[in-house]
Amino acid sequence: MGFEDQIKAFNDKAKEAMEAKKREVESNAKKALHDLLGDEVSQIQSISLDADIGKFHSVVAPESILAKLREANLLKS
Repeated sequence: MGFEDQIKAFNDKAKEAMEAKKREVESNAKKALHDLLGDEVSQIQSISLDADIGKFHSVVAPESILAKLREANLLKS
């Protein structure tokens, strides 16, 4: 295997590892939302996750949901 092939293999492996980590973070975030809100999670119209800090932002939901997210320190300020 030439150097170029080694670089490509390393790059492919790194990309797959990053994608796997992203899926894990998203799965954990969904679980945290469900654990915190239960059935109320269906009231969220839209939500985004800042995976770097593990907090949600751009949340469109009733104020009671936002309050619970703030209280659990899951809402980005």
